[in-house]
Amino acid sequence: MRDIIGGYPYEVKKTGGKVIIKFFHKGENVKHPDAVKMTLELTLADIKKISKL
Repeated sequence: MRDIIGGYPYEVKKTGGKVIIKFFHKGENVKHPDAVKMTLELTLADIKKISKL
C-alpha cells in the first residue's frame, strides 16, 4: 500500500545512509500505475536542510 503526499502516491526505502523516495503517477485510471515518475535520494544532510524550512 502506497501513502500519498502532495496528491502523489509514493514509497520510501532506506538504504545505507540514504532515504530513497519514489513518486508515482497520480490518478485512478493511469495506464502504467507502477511506473516511477520521479525518484529522490536524500542524505542525512539533505534531510536536515529540508527540516529547517
